[in-house]
Amino acid sequence: MTDIEFINSDKVQEAINKLSNAIRAERNTTDSFLKIFADRKTLSRLDNNNNQIVYGRRGAGKSHLLLALGEHLLEKNTEVKKVIPIYIDLRKLLPLITESDSTKTETSVLIFQQVVNEILSVLTDKLRYIFNISEVGDKSYFEETKKTLLSDLLNRLNIEFDGRKIRKLGAVEFSTEEIQKITGSLELSKSPNLSASSLKELKDIHSDQYIKYISFSEISKSLSDLSTTLDNIDIVCLIDEWSELPINLQPYVSELLKRTFIASNFILKIGAIPYRSKFREYFDNENKIGLEEGGDIFSVYLDNRYIFESDKNFTREFYNELLLKHLRDVDEELFKNVDERKFINMFFANQALSEILIASAGIPRDFMHLFILSFNNRTNLSLRIILRNIRSATSDWYVSDKKEEIEKDESVKYLFEGIVNEIVIKKKKTHFLLPQKFSDNKYIKKLVDLRVLHIRQKGISHKHTTNKLYDVYSVDYGSYTSLDITKNSLDTDYTQLMQDLKTIEDVRDARALSLEDDFFERFILNIGEGKKCSHCGKTIDINHLAYKKQSLCNHCYEKNE
Repeated sequence: MTDIEFINSDKVQEAINKLSNAIRAERNTTDSFLKIFADRKTLSRLDNNNNQIVYGRRGAGKSHLLLALGEHLLEKNTEVKKVIPIYIDLRKLLPLITESDSTKTETSVLIFQQVVNEILSVLTDKLRYIFNISEVGDKSYFEETKKTLLSDLLNRLNIEFDGRKIRKLGAVEFSTEEIQKITGSLELSKSPNLSASSLKELKDIHSDQYIKYISFSEISKSLSDLSTTLDNIDIVCLIDEWSELPINLQPYVSELLKRTFIASNFILKIGAIPYRSKFREYFDNENKIGLEEGGDIFSVYLDNRYIFESDKNFTREFYNELLLKHLRDVDEELFKNVDERKFINMFFANQALSEILIASAGIPRDFMHLFILSFNNRTNLSLRIILRNIRSATSDWYVSDKKEEIEKDESVKYLFEGIVNEIVIKKKKTHFLLPQKFSDNKYIKKLVDLRVLHIRQKGISHKHTTNKLYDVYSVDYGSYTSLDITKNSLDTDYTQLMQDLKTIEDVRDARALSLEDDFFERFILNIGEGKKCSHCGKTIDINHLAYKKQSLCNHCYEKNE
């Protein structure tokens, strides 16, 4: 059977259509996330005792990575030394949240309490595994010794969470009114299958005792004692969907995690979206709360790892492995005897393969969607996926997944249309430089989060602006194919842009590569978020902290009433 005959067979068509069920980790029905995980080097970056934040945009593979890491850690366990991974999806633990500042800290404690509750529930469910107790083996040692210690520790934790006042965090203090039993208790929800009597004792609750303060040092000590009681196991908390927490609560929850876990033998691995995460907050020079990146916790970035323009071979190899593993998970026998090194080439004409790897922009989920769409878009089944199929798929994917989100915010839509008009239509390019001072602009952040702008490199300069740093961005492929602008009509060469930076001789040529202050001044004036400075004449960003706090121009720092 030829490659064309194979990919057009009913079984392959059926397998590819089933891929849509495997694109999102939380909906995937695979029996092993580790088995379908591509690029084990990324996994090895998290296989350590450091507390880490895994940063990546939606679709970058954060959830899949955390779930695969959990399986990887379990595979390494022995009867002598165990690591217990605990996956926690924060979306499932969020209470009903209000925006009132007076409830920030109380709500954060609710979330934190649910995290601790989830940890205890999973540990209880895994007691047999932790202590190497078989279903029919002798349980007397565990029941007479470990059970008593565990019950005591859980009771201590219950008491700590049943307080009337909560300690001050940074410069913000909790309400002194009684918190309504926060969530009642740390009742365990899953049975460790020991016996009815031992389960009852593990669930004993001291609800009639009250303390004046919740002591996070005591909670931390109790959890560390719990680990020691469980034969000194290491517990790795895989906390996913961090960015689903309201951003104003995130530093508070971070502070609670810091006080409780950082000095213990618990290890934190947190999945978060850049620009939608805030782990630390400063109230003034003396008061700050939250996790300090580079001190308490370290960052790992998934974005920009699989960029075709930067590393063609590595990117192709990754998506080849990703596609093969996912299809084998759907039907292992069907794809057992294929050429593993050239598997992806069975489906794509050469130019089409390059095109989809560029269009995916380093986001595995986007690649999978584009692959399914382009495969099903073929009208000539005697051919592999061709360039026209890719362009049609990228346009469809942009309209269905991204365009609608952009149009929900008029200011975001206006900015993106301005960038496309300036860079793609006028300059015939897809990559551009942006002064770093605009990288924190909330609308730029939103466009990156929506995956219609992609950061390629940070902190570069050229000889005409040695005192000014730039970031390199690219415009999403689907945004211009949806306008019937083909890649062939544009300068899409990222490496050429970087080369041009080294050789440009004229400042006007340098400006042709970038979006400068005048572009953003027009933007903030047109959306009503700018005003002219009465001193320097430049446009003040009224969202800038200097203006919001003291009515100062963010250029000359003179006061503007």
